[in-house]
Amino acid sequence: MASPIPQIKRILFTTDLSNQAGYAFDYALGLSSQYGAGLTILFVMEDTPQVHPQDFKDFLGEKRWAEVQKSLEDEARQTLIGKKREGVMIRQKLEEMLAAAQGRLGGSNRPPDRMVVTHGDVIECIVNEARSHQIDLIVMGYHAKGRLEEAVTGSISRSVLRKTEVPVLLVKLPEDG
Repeated sequence: MASPIPQIKRILFTTDLSNQAGYAFDYALGLSSQYGAGLTILFVMEDTPQVHPQDFKDFLGEKRWAEVQKSLEDEARQTLIGKKREGVMIRQKLEEMLAAAQGRLGGSNRPPDRMVVTHGDVIECIVNEARSHQIDLIVMGYHAKGRLEEAVTGSISRSVLRKTEVPVLLVKLPEDG
């Protein structure tokens, strides 16, 4: 007995906002239009973990440790304010990417349902977004210029492929914008 043809109702497009990303975005928009599928655009600002060992307090002393903690709190507060500003700029870039793609594709494509700008581990954010919003297809661009570069730069794509059960369409991005 033949299995039913899979339905594509929700597409997730992940982007690094590179100039070449528009090439893969055209595929996501085109598929969304062709299947009448909802489209989510996802950009992840990658967090860089900061490690502060517990024994710093003993090493620095009580007073100096309190000064360091206050400084770290102030820095974290400024970082969060900066991330809010970054989020606005990223949304503007996403809207520009959407307008450019619609221009290239004749403007008849349906707009995305959601634009998500978040921060965290890129791979985990992609996998969680796909799982929590019942995504049927993930569309990602990837850069591959040679065997060594492909082994290194394709790591996000490969990790997403390993960690998700959702089909992934990988679009090889052109070398120039």
